Amino acid sequence: MAATRRWIRGDAGPIAPVTVRTQRTVLAVVHSQQTADRLCEFVGHLEGDTRVQVVWALAPGALHAAGGAAYLRTLDAAVLPWEDATSFTYDLALAAGHGRLDEVRAPVLVVPHGTGFSRETARGPGHGPPVERPVGGAVYGALVRYGRVVPAAIGISHEWQRGVLTSVVPEADAVIEVVGDPAFDRAVAALPDRARIRRAAGVGDAEHLTVVTSSWGRTGLFGVHPDLVGRLCEEAPAGHVTALVLHPGIWWSHGPRQMLAWLSGARARGLRVLAPTSPWSPLLVAADSVVGDPGSVTAYAAALGVPTLLAGGGLTDVVPGSTPQALHEVAAHYRDGESPVRALAAAVRGWEPGHGAHVAARLTSAPGRSAELLRALAYRLMRLPEPDRPAVPPPPGEPRFAGDPPARGWAA
Repeated sequence: MAATRRWIRGDAGPIAPVTVRTQRTVLAVVHSQQTADRLCEFVGHLEGDTRVQVVWALAPGALHAAGGAAYLRTLDAAVLPWEDATSFTYDLALAAGHGRLDEVRAPVLVVPHGTGFSRETARGPGHGPPVERPVGGAVYGALVRYGRVVPAAIGISHEWQRGVLTSVVPEADAVIEVVGDPAFDRAVAALPDRARIRRAAGVGDAEHLTVVTSSWGRTGLFGVHPDLVGRLCEEAPAGHVTALVLHPGIWWSHGPRQMLAWLSGARARGLRVLAPTSPWSPLLVAADSVVGDPGSVTAYAAALGVPTLLAGGGLTDVVPGSTPQALHEVAAHYRDGESPVRALAAAVRGWEPGHGAHVAARLTSAPGRSAELLRALAYRLMRLPEPDRPAVPPPPGEPRFAGDPPARGWAA
C-alpha cells in the first residue's frame, strides 16, 4: 500500500484534473447494495454543497460486495479502488457497515442499514465451542480495533438501540447519537404523492397492489415459501396486482438472470418484479397490502400503515424490543399450505390503524428529523458550517421493474 498522503486540493490527488477547489473531502464506504442505498438516503445533503467533494469506494471482502459493486456502477460517482481510497486522508468518511473501517484515514460516521440491531448474527461453521451470538451491527471486533472504538460517531435511529451497543462496548456511548431513520422519513414524506407513484408503477386507481418482499437467507420468505408468490398470482382475483421486492443479497448471490428464470412462471401470470437497483420505498407507498418476512422492507411497509401478512422468519433470533418483534405482535401470520389470497384477505380485515403506529414507534425516536440530524452531525464532524437551505428528505424515485423476457436481464 502506498504511504498515507493528505488530499491535495489541486491537481495531484486521485481526482485530477481538479476544476472545483473544494474545502472538504468525504469518502463514502460501500459494503453492499443495501449499505450504499442507505448512504444515498442522505449523502445528497453533502453532494449538493460546492465546498464538499464526495468520493466512493467498495470495501473488499464483504458478504454482499457483488451487489455493492453493481450499485456503484449505477451512481455515476467518482469511485476509487480500495488501495487508493485508503492511501489518502479525508475530512469525513460515511458507512452503513463496519468492515475495514479501521483502514480509513478519517473520522468515520456509521449509520445502520435496514431497521438495525434487530437480530443475532448467524453462528459460523468451525470446530471450536459455540459462544453467545452478538447482535448484528453490535459486534465487538467490528466496533473496536487495536484498543480504540473505530467510529468517531455512530448514528442510531432509536434511543432503545443505545443499550444494545453499550452492552457490548460501554465506551461507545460517547459517540452514539440518535439521527432517526432516513428511509422511513423519505417514505412518509412521499405519502402525499401516492396517487402519482401508483400511476408510475402501472397500478390503476381501482386495483389492489400487494407487495411481496423477502429478506435473504433460508429463513426469508423466498427461502421458506418459494412457491408463495406464484400461488398468490395464480389465485388472485381480477384487479389484483402483485409486485415482488427481493433483498439484494438474493439477487447477487444467485444472479439476476437465474432469479428471473425461477420467477418466469409467476411473471407469466402477471407478477411484477422490482429491478434489483430500483428504488424500493415508492412501491411501499403505493401498496395496499404487503406479504413478507420480518425484515426491514416489511417493517417499513407496516409502519406506513400497510396491512401486513408475515410469512417466513421467526422470533428465535430477534432482539427483544426490536422492530421485528413489534411486527410479530401486530401482523397476521401465514400458515404453510393455506391459501395465500384468503390469508391475505384475513390479514387486511384484521389490520387496525394502531398497528402501523406500533411498528413505527420502534423504528425511530426522531420521526421526520433524520435529514436535519444527519446533516448537522456530518458537518460538525467536518468542522464546516451547514448550508443555509433547510435539510429535507430527497424526493422519491419511481419504481422500475425487470423487463420481459427474463433473458434480457435485470437492467431491462
